[in-house]
Amino acid sequence: MNKQDKLIASIRGLILDSQNATGNGHSGMALGSSGVFATLFTKYLKIWKDNPKWINRDKFVLSAGHACLGFYAITHFMGLLAKNEMKNYRKLNSKTPGHPELEWFDFVDANTGPLGQGIAMALGMAIARDYLAQKFNVNGLKIIDNYVYALHGDGCIQEGVAQEAIQLAGTLKINKLILIHDFNNVQIDTNSNKVNNINLIKWFKAQNWKTIESSDKPKSIEKALKKAKKLQGPVYIQVKTSIGKNTNLENSLKAHAGSYSLSQIQQFKRKMNLENLVPFEYDDEVYKYAQSFWKAKQKEYDSWTKDVEKLADLDIKKYNELSKLINNNYKYDLSEFEFEKNDLSIREYFGQITRFIEKKDNLIIGGSADLKGSTLIGFNKEFNNGGSNISYGVREHLMLALNNGINLASNLRTLGATFLSFADYAKGAIRLASLMKLPVINIFTHDSYGVGEDGPTHQPVEQLAMLRSTPNTLVIRPSNEFESKLAYEYALNKSKVQTCLIASRQAIKSYKHAFDINDLKSIHLVKKFTKTSNRKTINILASGSEVELAYEAANKLHIMHKINVNVYSVPVLQWFVKELEQSKHKSLIKFPTLAIEASSDHMWYLIAKYTIFDAILASEFGLSAPADKVFEKFGFNVENVISKAVKLLNIKSK
Repeated sequence: MNKQDKLIASIRGLILDSQNATGNGHSGMALGSSGVFATLFTKYLKIWKDNPKWINRDKFVLSAGHACLGFYAITHFMGLLAKNEMKNYRKLNSKTPGHPELEWFDFVDANTGPLGQGIAMALGMAIARDYLAQKFNVNGLKIIDNYVYALHGDGCIQEGVAQEAIQLAGTLKINKLILIHDFNNVQIDTNSNKVNNINLIKWFKAQNWKTIESSDKPKSIEKALKKAKKLQGPVYIQVKTSIGKNTNLENSLKAHAGSYSLSQIQQFKRKMNLENLVPFEYDDEVYKYAQSFWKAKQKEYDSWTKDVEKLADLDIKKYNELSKLINNNYKYDLSEFEFEKNDLSIREYFGQITRFIEKKDNLIIGGSADLKGSTLIGFNKEFNNGGSNISYGVREHLMLALNNGINLASNLRTLGATFLSFADYAKGAIRLASLMKLPVINIFTHDSYGVGEDGPTHQPVEQLAMLRSTPNTLVIRPSNEFESKLAYEYALNKSKVQTCLIASRQAIKSYKHAFDINDLKSIHLVKKFTKTSNRKTINILASGSEVELAYEAANKLHIMHKINVNVYSVPVLQWFVKELEQSKHKSLIKFPTLAIEASSDHMWYLIAKYTIFDAILASEFGLSAPADKVFEKFGFNVENVISKAVKLLNIKSK
């Protein structure tokens, strides 16, 4: 047995030891793809042990996250992961959770587990590379020239988001993107060919991909990877593997999460010609062999550092930009921005800001899912032609998953825009962005019944509740141009939170807040309609376009009923609720409070813990009719606001 074969056998032994120590987990694909892990990481993957987030490293995405034991094992043998972490697989606070997580292990390039998204994130990483290469590869320097590899299983390419990514990558002819398919024809419930019997080689060719077939023999895998690196365009390598390789469950459905006794593992190791049968023990020569590859990898890293030094001499501005990007402290400044017009929709304000950012040549990339003409979000030139725009097509899930990949690979800020009602299509990517604490920016327009005639399929109701209830996702719903600018600038400069900017389709009257606002806050005072302190007082809180309704109703309420009314805009409800928990806003909550929002988000009712409270919310899907008629139908009108307010104050209506 040669050294590479012995490394692969030792990886498999360590996989079984880790699973046995924990008592659960997934060993099936990890065993089958051990040859891929060993060959790729030792002989091809450009990484550096002392700089796990090196911007020009080759990216590796384990799209089939359940095969992480193979990843953990090879990184252990390469000296990146302690043996004790292998013993603590799936245990609290270990670096080896049940699926790869950025939070615990620096050499993880993406959180994976929900199948298919890894392929989309890999495409995003490749797009980030191409975008940055155009920016920084001057005078023949190779500042950004990495490959992106994604290892996936049969299940991944059954997911829609993966197929969206494969289509777009082929259409764009993305280079240095290599998918490696662990092709074992087994999934949890059935053999894969019973649910997907297409010829994948022909299918990938039809999607403009180059294709290579390989066995699971190390020499065959090595030959396939060598060939793939020479080809233009995206490459699909189909590696025929056996799930649960060399175990008694090989090629069976049970192998996916099959477990093995100590005696079965010892028998397995004997079969693999491994001398040491003690759990977590192996030949030291294997460990030394795996780490012998660092010498070549260091040469690649040292060559890159020299190129960066040359960049500093050639173009100090680009060098400084690169340094800020690497250190994730690139600042986006909107202080010079001025709105072209007012009395517009929030989407138009966001569109103006986006155009300003493009003119400033800021490092930013993104666009809309075939809705630039409606969301008004996008850039004039494509990312592969010196610009920042990505034409995603009608692929909302891909758009946001791809943007996650861009963030992971580069620290670039990304924009992804679509209608708020279509956020549902992208929920999987939204959740992963939150889990990974990525500062992606999602701009969701057409945010209420204000969509009007397009009807209930396009009028969002429940989406704000979904977004606000997602941990580490901040929802900002501005009500005018001032809040829009603050919201956008906040989103651009936050480093560890996903931001969803919510925008109206319809125009909203511009107004000034009671005080100048220079920072985004949870709540802004719009106006106090007040006469004397002896009168009854009520607060009316609203977000977005409903602030205009609150203002109009407050004015009439004040005149008709001699009531003092304080009108507030609440662009960030999540912050406001949290601040109430911290005993803030005491002067506000001493008065009865009415909230207005055209969504079904019951987060508003948390205010009821602190004061007399009621709310006008959207409790039903909308209708196809002019927007004002739909709002009227569902109680978003001045008369209903006044009726609710007087009832809350327990006074007779007039």
